[in-house]
Amino acid sequence: MREIFDAGFAANPWPVLDRLRRDGGVHRVRTPDGPPAWLLTRYADVRSGLLDDRLSTDMRLAGSRDYRGFAVPPPLDTLLVAEPPDHARLRRLVTGELSPRQLAEWTRHAPDLIESLSKDLDSDATVDLVERFAIPLPAAVLGELLGLADPECEALHGWASSTLLSSSTPLRSVTPPRARDTLATMRTIITAAIERARTAPADTMLGRLVAAHDDAALTADELHGLLFYLLFVWYEVLVDLIAGSILTLLTRPDQLRVLRTGRNKPPMVDELLRYLSPQVLAGPRFATVDMHYGDYVIRAGDTVLLCLAGANRDPEFIDSPNKLDLTRRRNPQLALGHGLHACLGAALVRTITAATLDHVFTRWPATTLAISEGDIRWRSGFRHRGPLTLPVHLA
Repeated sequence: MREIFDAGFAANPWPVLDRLRRDGGVHRVRTPDGPPAWLLTRYADVRSGLLDDRLSTDMRLAGSRDYRGFAVPPPLDTLLVAEPPDHARLRRLVTGELSPRQLAEWTRHAPDLIESLSKDLDSDATVDLVERFAIPLPAAVLGELLGLADPECEALHGWASSTLLSSSTPLRSVTPPRARDTLATMRTIITAAIERARTAPADTMLGRLVAAHDDAALTADELHGLLFYLLFVWYEVLVDLIAGSILTLLTRPDQLRVLRTGRNKPPMVDELLRYLSPQVLAGPRFATVDMHYGDYVIRAGDTVLLCLAGANRDPEFIDSPNKLDLTRRRNPQLALGHGLHACLGAALVRTITAATLDHVFTRWPATTLAISEGDIRWRSGFRHRGPLTLPVHLA
């Protein structure tokens, strides 16, 4: 049994993951919650696992001995447990709202949205960009994307602040709750958003989803499950990607020059996704039958953790994997998943991140870290990784 998820893992998981890949790539590990799981770290195994219908995200198929993850209760788990025909139908409802035309419109609109968040940040000031920028941004994006009213946007921002901000500042001496402990708040936000959209109909994504339910094209459980995913599941990934990208570029001036001069930003975001891997592990999968991986047999009901971060730095598939190269052409990264359960907001994540980095480094071109890179603290979880704080001097 491997013990790898210590306090330093999130800040620098790469030596551990390199060692695990070299030692066979498939390992029995103890999770921070205590129960064990199988961890797959090689690119080929991770990618095939993401496509393997013998590995299910439905927690009802989990055995009793292994790590089970965040137990999302019905109806919030609707997207996770939906069978393929219904799952594909639900995904189409979202991806249809993120067409190339709409993403192009987002590209034009994003600078104004980002500017509205940064207007109170003054040059020659020292600020924490996690608290003042990275955490508020997804709430603003989701408000615009879905058509949320101000009270729901404020509640969403409050939820994110309570779960993602550092707890060690003088004003925050209490350990913040984990996301799993805030389900009541999540439900309240979802219910309020649906009710407001129903009583004040509008031509927004949320309005159209509510109308689909009223027209019987979407069940009440499906509507709640979709909103749970859209509002909460990828929020942390975007926060960590933005904060981690700014930190990384501030400490690599050669790559910052590439970003500033390059026209095609989405591939650069893909490289930052690969290099940072803000989502270290895909959501837990549960074997539905006995499966063979190398010399190991994974029994039906066992939990399989597919390590996206390990895959993203596998030298068998990525040239010079420990080097950030924003000019990289071949980049089969898996940072936002792959296949049936790949992140629904992947295209939007790329669009918003590209616009955010362009704005930050254009408005404050001489920005520097306020502390050394080695003093930056990282979240000590094991499924996500990102800076807890990012103190910078804006200039």
